[in-house]
Amino acid sequence: MNLVGTHHVALFTNNFAALEQFYTQTLGFPVTKRWDDVNIIFINVGSTTIELIGRDNRTERVPNQYGFDHLALHVEDVDAAYAELSAAGIKFNGEPKSFQDVRIVFFNDPDGNLLELVEDPRHPDKA
Repeated sequence: MNLVGTHHVALFTNNFAALEQFYTQTLGFPVTKRWDDVNIIFINVGSTTIELIGRDNRTERVPNQYGFDHLALHVEDVDAAYAELSAAGIKFNGEPKSFQDVRIVFFNDPDGNLLELVEDPRHPDKA
């Protein structure tokens, strides 16, 4: 297997409209694909994609019982992103902090899914 990178992370939700608004309007990520007939959208978050699936989606698939832990978003400056999102009304689970050789901070989306902002000077996207 030749791994190229992450394709997407799937999130099931009972609160589809609120999560769509959060990711596309509050955080500003673009929708790359919509399947409105099955209540699914794909949202580009940089190096990966979120597949947002309405919990009322009528598929035969059974959601993963182990659940989702968190989605890490690589940012250029954690402190600047923290300030910007705080001003937009995001409540964080603490202050930005250094951990090993990265800087991080955590917050939740409207459904309670955990998100992490990461500033990693060694990341390939950081020139």
